[in-house]
Amino acid sequence: MKIKNVIFYISFLLISSIVSITPLLANEGAQGVVKERMDKFKISKKMMQTIHKSIQNEDFETIEKSATTLYNWSKEMIKYFPEGSDGAPSEASADIWLDPEGFKKAVNNFELASLKLINNSKEKDFDNTVDSFRSLAGTCKGCHQKFRN
Repeated sequence: MKIKNVIFYISFLLISSIVSITPLLANEGAQGVVKERMDKFKISKKMMQTIHKSIQNEDFETIEKSATTLYNWSKEMIKYFPEGSDGAPSEASADIWLDPEGFKKAVNNFELASLKLINNSKEKDFDNTVDSFRSLAGTCKGCHQKFRN
């Protein structure tokens, strides 16, 4: 079990480093929907960190609560990307609007992965919870690689 925890921790650090490349003051000067969107993503990042810590402690209740916050965010995320909201300081790639179906699919993958994490945490299944968290983190990474500057 300890080796699994070490591997999990290392993989989380690698994923986190990719997701956290955002400059510290990235949303300085952001207004309106861009600021709201950036604030929502900050909350999302915090939820991912909370889930990671909670997995280490096998705190399935907190995992479920945090994953539910992410699921709720997935249901409203698209509306925070209206056309024309890609200017600085936004890090949103123009690909969001050039490939709206691809972006919707990426958001849907995030939604499904967060729902799977909710269900696995309800079952208190450690291994499946870890796997579904990795899958969820992978949806973040994949979306950021394609749809974030």
